[in-house]
Amino acid sequence: MQLCSKEAFQLRRQLQEMRNIHSICLGGLFVAAYIVLSLFNIRFSEFLEFRLAFLALAAAAFYGGPVMGMAVGIAGDVISYFVMPQSGPFFPGFTLTYAILGFLFGLLLYRSRITPFRAFAAGLAEFFISCTLTTFWLHLMYGMDWKYLLTIRIVKNLISLGVYSILLFVFLTAFSKILASGRISGKPAGQAPR
Repeated sequence: MQLCSKEAFQLRRQLQEMRNIHSICLGGLFVAAYIVLSLFNIRFSEFLEFRLAFLALAAAAFYGGPVMGMAVGIAGDVISYFVMPQSGPFFPGFTLTYAILGFLFGLLLYRSRITPFRAFAAGLAEFFISCTLTTFWLHLMYGMDWKYLLTIRIVKNLISLGVYSILLFVFLTAFSKILASGRISGKPAGQAPR
């Protein structure tokens, strides 16, 4: 089984598609969904929370590839910070994290059939980014001991890996059926799965 589709690496074509009005409107809807899902974060502490906005990021990457995933990650993080009250200062490292996560989701999900293995691979990408980059940004922002922070985040991310993988599989399976039914017109992203 091929992990990434060939179309996922055609970044220039994806960038050109992002310029059409249909993709811009859908990108805006994905950003809006990201912001709304950000309202439902489950926060345990300043350093520990479960986020649901990654579902909108995964849907954007599934539909528009790494380029749209990255664009929605950037726009969603920046706009959601300024729209909703936050507990800390704006930190561009988190924006970079969501841009990279959207790009990785695009590589794994774009024009691909959603399987439990593929959903787990996307969940694993989120796990890796959260354990490394997010932990590093929190260390820089709050000056906490790196080993302590990494330990509590690995435990949290191991728990969330299973939950996020199941959520990705269920959500993207339903989303691909909506795309295949033609309810969202435009380029046939949900067709010809591999």
